[in-house]
Amino acid sequence: MKRAFLSHSFLDKEFVRAVALDLGRQFCLFDEQVFDTGESFKQSIEKHLDDSSIFVLFASTASLKSIWVDFEIEEAWYRRLEGRLSQTLVFITDTSISHDDLPPWLKRAKVSRVNVAKIVAREIRQHLEEMLRVEQHPYFEGRTEDLGRLQKLMRPIAEPAPRVLAIYGLPSIGRKTFIKKAAQLMLSFNRAITIQIGESDKLQDIAIKAANILEPFATKAGFDNIVSRIRSESKDQLVNRLLSDLRVAVSNKEIPVLIDDGGVFTQEGYFTETAKTIIDAIKGQDDLYTFLVSTRKPVDTLPSLQLKPLEIDDVKRLIGQISASQSLTPPQISELAEYVNGYPPSAYYAIELVKAYGINAVLADKHRLVQFKATIFVKYLASRLLTEHQKSILVMLAQYSPIPMQILVDTQNRSPSELAGDIMQLVDHSLVIPNETGLYSIAGPIVDAVSSEFRAFEVDHKKVYESLKALLSDESQELPRLDLYRLFFKASIRSNAKDGAAFHMTNDLIKLVEDYYHAGEYKPCIAVAKLAINEDAQSFTAHDYLIRSLVQEEEWQAAETEIRNLEKFSQSRDIYFLTGFLNRKKGNFVTAIDNFLKAEKLGRTGAALKREIASCYFHNDQLPEAKRYVHEALSRNSDNRFVLDIAIQIAVREGDEQTARTLLERLSAFDTPSFVKHRLSTIELSFGTLKNALNAAIDSVNLADSENKKPKFGMLAQLINCYTRTGQYSEAENTLSRLSRIYSNQRPDIRAGLECRIEIERKHFPRALSILENIGNKSQIYLAMRRDAIDGILNGVVNDDQRIKYEQELAALNAQLNTYDPNGAWLTLIR
Repeated sequence: MKRAFLSHSFLDKEFVRAVALDLGRQFCLFDEQVFDTGESFKQSIEKHLDDSSIFVLFASTASLKSIWVDFEIEEAWYRRLEGRLSQTLVFITDTSISHDDLPPWLKRAKVSRVNVAKIVAREIRQHLEEMLRVEQHPYFEGRTEDLGRLQKLMRPIAEPAPRVLAIYGLPSIGRKTFIKKAAQLMLSFNRAITIQIGESDKLQDIAIKAANILEPFATKAGFDNIVSRIRSESKDQLVNRLLSDLRVAVSNKEIPVLIDDGGVFTQEGYFTETAKTIIDAIKGQDDLYTFLVSTRKPVDTLPSLQLKPLEIDDVKRLIGQISASQSLTPPQISELAEYVNGYPPSAYYAIELVKAYGINAVLADKHRLVQFKATIFVKYLASRLLTEHQKSILVMLAQYSPIPMQILVDTQNRSPSELAGDIMQLVDHSLVIPNETGLYSIAGPIVDAVSSEFRAFEVDHKKVYESLKALLSDESQELPRLDLYRLFFKASIRSNAKDGAAFHMTNDLIKLVEDYYHAGEYKPCIAVAKLAINEDAQSFTAHDYLIRSLVQEEEWQAAETEIRNLEKFSQSRDIYFLTGFLNRKKGNFVTAIDNFLKAEKLGRTGAALKREIASCYFHNDQLPEAKRYVHEALSRNSDNRFVLDIAIQIAVREGDEQTARTLLERLSAFDTPSFVKHRLSTIELSFGTLKNALNAAIDSVNLADSENKKPKFGMLAQLINCYTRTGQYSEAENTLSRLSRIYSNQRPDIRAGLECRIEIERKHFPRALSILENIGNKSQIYLAMRRDAIDGILNGVVNDDQRIKYEQELAALNAQLNTYDPNGAWLTLIR
């Protein structure tokens, strides 16, 4: 483990303690944290210098007069001569000390004059990370032409050099890595600092984020003072403060990078007011350089460079370099290159698998996949390598990142030493990343995969809340308070603590809205979306997920009202999309298709739109059109589980068992085990046996229960269907009761249809007919049930008038449903 020894005087302890806390104890050796009371001071110094890779001197009048610091300097010199210390750094913290006052050999070290602990910590971390990169990922491949294009942008002919440049492209293709490399080569910057601009972030929020990185505060009093001052400042004062902070970064050879996290562009692609204010201000500064990272090209005039996925030959070279110790053959490298599909993180994950299981095991599963993704990596590790404790840590970090080790200790029921061992293994597998303030984060590409794969692990939000509250209650302790306060707010909402005084930004509410929706927790999503809208009435994301959640809860009128509210400030294409979504959920497929196509015509794009159109065409029995949109969606995103599922249902409808089962195998790599079993049940019901269908349906619901998630409506409906067909009516009724409890406000006609089918199979035909009278939906599936109920009644004793009436209706229904397949339609309806 690469670590830095922090040499300092007792009088400088407070400043150095702040540096140590920012670094994290896993990256530094600070006497308060590591010196043993049972050892002499001299022995402790010698022992921990032996464990160090970097010697760091905090030079002040006091430290240069300290006999213990003098001893540490002398011991470090010997270890440097022996090659046991890789680097030395000096930070002058006292204005009365000059370069000439340093010991002769340290005058040749890298010497900086800095008074901000966070900046010192970042520089030490940079040097540690450079050492690690030499051992782990020292590779930068396939961007020579891009660097040349960037150089031309940065050096225009007969024009001033731009101060802000945009780098745009798809996520995970190396945009930030490219900027760091380019800034080193072309502008002589050593490091990059990133400032995220989230949706609804105002100028005050960005100023607070910049101050958190670049201004000297870490105690509660310091944090409160900075936040209070920023929130009282005018727009001009905020801009000047931000420019001043960015100058601090540049003066310390740190390139500021603005990350678009939903707050840089409007829905039309123009800069938001906040982003435009910041970028226009930077443009006029001769002493500043800044990069902007986004997924889209700015519509506004701004020098921009698009980064594309690596070319296949570049991927091969990258794989060849990082797999040098694995002795892969050229054909194996070529196969993996296709697997990786141009994304550098995928290359590293793929080689991690090769190291763990061997190249043959990895390539043996390649037939199931179109391209390698983090999902596959996580599934492999989960099944063969990760412990239950490590899975639990990843689930925690997927919801709360970045977070201190202490919170993990408090919530994971593990000793600090055990937890540290687990964390280090997760870091080795590129699953967890320690950041510049000593906190731990989950690697971005695997967040969704972890949340999906490890559903059985629950996070105790109350414990997280209480642990963070205890940590933050120490007002004098120097902590990365902005990160921790924002996590504390999230934990307070999720644990229902209702801590109204918790510091937060509006974007924290918006992130919670997204989390709740994607987890299928629609009621809390509605509640939090309303809170977000109350703080930012024009947040598109909050309105969007509020409407979708209302639709999912079948609150049709409320959803329509919210769509009309959104219509006042959003684009027509988004209104058409949401109106289409509402009508699809209501079963009005023709109207939904019309709205979705209008959205598409007006410029709405993406796999979600293709998926919705395909689903509507499928449910409207327009299979050729459905297949066309499925193909378009999969060509954009080959592992989209929702689109793969529609493709399976189309194959089942067409009677193509082989295609259905092949697609199911692909789906199993990306969807939850419970849903894969559910879809298997529907395939078995169409092509296999009732017994297999029932077993798969039971497994589906049991797996959902074990994942601590309520079974989906379709899972329970399919289980009821299978119980009914196998004559297990009591089990069917019990499951129907559970379905009605969980989804009491949703899909009443389908729930009534399930009850009707139970009564028909029981030969309780009058009861079935009575249930059908209360179903408002008069589509063919319910007409087929009515036909079956009437046919059953006519097989019994009926008076002549009633018989004549029923016989006439039965004849009409038989004619109308002559070519109709009610079984296939019912499977489609319950999904």
